[in-house]
Amino acid sequence: MAAFVGGIQYSPIAWMSAASNTLKELDTIQDKLPIDTEDILFRIKGGIQLEGVINKTDEEGIKAGFKEAMNDLLSKIDSKALVLNFLGSPLYMWPKTHASTHPTQLQEDTQCKIILNYVTPEVSDLLKKASQQKSLKISPLKIVNMEVQFQIAQLGTVQKMVVQHNKTSRGHFKLTLPIDVLVFAKPEEPLGKLQDQFVESVTTQVAAMSDCIQRYTKGKTVPQPQAFHFELPEKMPLTTVIFPAGVSDEALELQRKELHAKFGLENKPFFRRQMTFNFPADEVKSTYYKDVHKYIPAPDPNEFKVSLIHGSYTFHHCLQDDENDREWGAPYRCLQVVISWYYLQGYIDTPVPLIPEMQEILIKIDEDYARVVNENAWLKSDEMLAILKYFNISCKTTDIRISAEKEIDLTPHFNEEGTPIVIWKSPVFSEPKAFILLGMAMNEDSNTSKVLVLDTMYTRLNDFNWIIDKAIEWKGHEFWEEMEIFALIMPLRPRGI
Repeated sequence: MAAFVGGIQYSPIAWMSAASNTLKELDTIQDKLPIDTEDILFRIKGGIQLEGVINKTDEEGIKAGFKEAMNDLLSKIDSKALVLNFLGSPLYMWPKTHASTHPTQLQEDTQCKIILNYVTPEVSDLLKKASQQKSLKISPLKIVNMEVQFQIAQLGTVQKMVVQHNKTSRGHFKLTLPIDVLVFAKPEEPLGKLQDQFVESVTTQVAAMSDCIQRYTKGKTVPQPQAFHFELPEKMPLTTVIFPAGVSDEALELQRKELHAKFGLENKPFFRRQMTFNFPADEVKSTYYKDVHKYIPAPDPNEFKVSLIHGSYTFHHCLQDDENDREWGAPYRCLQVVISWYYLQGYIDTPVPLIPEMQEILIKIDEDYARVVNENAWLKSDEMLAILKYFNISCKTTDIRISAEKEIDLTPHFNEEGTPIVIWKSPVFSEPKAFILLGMAMNEDSNTSKVLVLDTMYTRLNDFNWIIDKAIEWKGHEFWEEMEIFALIMPLRPRGI
């Protein structure tokens, strides 16, 4: 029977599950930032031990044994045996019976925000910094981490099925299910209702893991299902998908296509594992900030039709990596941004190279490029294209001379390809410049436009607030006039999702 969580229908037999959504209404799209909400996210993690018996050790017998064990486990979850511990707190809950270690303070009609009195929520440092900007009115997501009280397994580990059998075909197996369940709740939501959602959401995810095992078991090889969380455009804050560990992205394409059909998504990647949402606790401390354009207001959607880059990238700029490249490094930094996009979308496996590594690549490609490297010269288009080709990145190029009455429209590129564009100005006749373009905003009525410019020539502090204030901006026609004569390098996105 289907269960309802937060107004969204879930099917326990579906192999895909979605986190419930109570995202607040915002006045305009320009106010929206990554996971900007007053809601509280309750995240339940841990390992649930799955044990069972296999009467026949062929593929069908293994699947039948796992299905029966999963049904037994689902019955156990839907009982008082399910215990949740709030991390960093002595607070425990038995969600099926609405019991807790603080029965006087935590009653069924108590607003769930009271839980924040007992735990320290996890909050993104970047969103906390963004919330300090006067122009941005946001409420960083508060994450309350919880642990299911079964045997704990580490997410990210791949376990093999353990089968014990005698001379007959009967066998016994053990497998740990690493659950990672998300439940969004409004601060004023009654605690009793929230605890029902905990049970329903854990049940839904375990049922989805059961279907994952049924789908991807081949012969005697049984996969360990894992939960991945993704951001989708104009959808609930996060959508959870169950993928089998150890299975390649190529082998998962059919499942991704089914997800695209279910959510009505365009033919661009949304569910590649590299695109998984990073929670604050999962964020790797890095000098490179991700998707900085999301933290500035977009043009008024009532006046402009906005088209943006699809997916994620990291921002690279001059004077990073202990490199004194103030006068010549911007083209290399543009290349780093482009390569980061392909890496974070899962199209390439090679991480973003440093400038010395790109210079070595240039010499490896053609010894004639040694002069450019030795003199730290400003890269030209053919040299940038050579580096991108080395990473199997194909591009279109064009040279443009701007005129006062002409408006550049890159909307088709962002809608079809969704990749960051390099705009490059030759140093022959004037000061050289190189930027990354991340989006277009068009007003057809007034024949005006704005372009989203990421300044790789930025040399100030590598500080989030400084970068948001100085290195990313929507610019009008004056930007094109400033460039005057320039070349565009427009990377092409590999087809497929």
